[in-house]
Amino acid sequence: MESKIIRTMFSLLVTIVFATACSLPANSPTPEPQTTEPPTSQATAPATEAPITSDGGMPVTGEGLCANAYYPVRQGATWSYKSAGSSAGEYSFTDTISAVREDGFTLSTQFGDLTRTQEWACQAEGLVALQFGGAPAANLSAQNMELNLEVTNVSGVTFPNEISAGDQWQHNLDLEGKMTIAGQEGTATGNSQTSFTAVGEESVTVPAGTFNAMKIQVDTTMNMNVSYQGLAVPVAFSMTYNYWFVQGVGWVKAAGSGSAAGAAFNETIELQSYSIP
Repeated sequence: MESKIIRTMFSLLVTIVFATACSLPANSPTPEPQTTEPPTSQATAPATEAPITSDGGMPVTGEGLCANAYYPVRQGATWSYKSAGSSAGEYSFTDTISAVREDGFTLSTQFGDLTRTQEWACQAEGLVALQFGGAPAANLSAQNMELNLEVTNVSGVTFPNEISAGDQWQHNLDLEGKMTIAGQEGTATGNSQTSFTAVGEESVTVPAGTFNAMKIQVDTTMNMNVSYQGLAVPVAFSMTYNYWFVQGVGWVKAAGSGSAAGAAFNETIELQSYSIP
């Protein structure tokens, strides 16, 4: 019975972390006001210069290793989203690229009163998330429970430099950390495995506008072993989401389903506004 309670609590924590992991260094720039009007086409997306073209002929945004067709890496770029249907209830958040380096960047997420940062690497094959939804990887309190996970190893790529229909790739994280329930501490180790499949292009409409987007199916599985008060409890969590990415804009919509603590959920996240310097 106790192992079932631990499994249920841990699954709930993981679900909340996943739901809010879509995430300032000092002296970071202040984001511009979110006043973007819904564009009628990609050509009207805000930018201070025309996208450059990669060797493969696909327009990319950014410079050097950080240049990417579907995720514009620009310091000060902001995206505001709203979610409905998740196990965490309705919520809004804003992503901001708060720092850009030659070999990476920092993504900050403002979620209510909570600000989380996530470090990314820019590599030859694409953009790679180095952390699990924020630093110190994932840290979220829910009532009298807390989960804190650190990344010990990263493999694969999150956003390839270019994406075409039919492409498949993976991004994996090895994790370890602590969970606290009512002041009692336990440990957790395991991994998160994410598989991506580019389905193809289609039109999508969100509050920020109507876009021609690349639909990408994202399948995530998390397997953890939790030790708590002498009990070893295996916990598995999985979910499938579809994301819609727009060249020069980023991701504009996500919709998916999963289950935790015996309850299923269906979440939709839509881009409300964005600003890309």
